[in-house]
Amino acid sequence: MASQSGKGPDGGVAEALREAIERTMSVAGRPARAGASGLTRERAANLLDEVARLGRGARDELARRGEGARQELSRRSQDAGAELARRGQDAAEEMAQQLESLERRLTALEEALRRRDNPKPKGKG
Repeated sequence: MASQSGKGPDGGVAEALREAIERTMSVAGRPARAGASGLTRERAANLLDEVARLGRGARDELARRGEGARQELSRRSQDAGAELARRGQDAAEEMAQQLESLERRLTALEEALRRRDNPKPKGKG
């Protein structure tokens, strides 16, 4: 019997399943039907080993897919962060340009007010 139960992280589940099958079979005293269609202990153990193997394969596939999804999310978040930084820089540059424009307008208004309030003396003639 090539059992791998009890080894690795899924061994507890496999062992519990194996024990449940063995208890069920021992309560019955023998397989439900004898002969070619009956389920022997060895066949049950082999089936259990196959289920455990398939379970490990499914676990490994889920781990692989999970790692791929994690990497994709990490890449997307980095891309989004870079895009936000770029937009922030663009917005800062635009704000700086608008501020310079407002400063020029304010300076022009202040000069216009000074000229209005302090007209140049007219020459004597």
